Amino acid sequence: MRLGLYGIIAIGVAGFYIYGELDKRVNFRPIDARVSSVKEQCYMEKTEGNRSSTSDLLPCELVELLARHHPKWQGADIKHKIEIRFAYISPVDGAAHESNLQLAEYPDNRHLNSGDIFPVQASRREANRTRASDWVDRWLGRHAPKHGSI
Repeated sequence: MRLGLYGIIAIGVAGFYIYGELDKRVNFRPIDARVSSVKEQCYMEKTEGNRSSTSDLLPCELVELLARHHPKWQGADIKHKIEIRFAYISPVDGAAHESNLQLAEYPDNRHLNSGDIFPVQASRREANRTRASDWVDRWLGRHAPKHGSI
């Protein structure tokens, strides 16, 4: 009985994963986007026993100082909230569009600045829809555009 339940859960999780990959493969195309702005903020998260505390969003330099020196936040985990605004050429209409992504870490762990180019997935059907490339895209080589897209 318990093994059957675990099997059903595993099949459900695999199904969601397969659907997400199929959706990405069929409905999205890798393109290059040009960064127009990057807004990086950080917050601290600390767990003591059953209690969890989270700070407000603050500049990352201040968060690093607080995590080192403030008695309440010493030893806290530092988390990032990165908002990247970018411009891209949509495969749907061939026009320039702007979009943004909110990420917990930089793509490929590479800091981005205005003017940098980075890979995203653009919808083949909706001109204003994008999604970030993930580790599966990079592993399969789908994160690199086949031709110029900026």
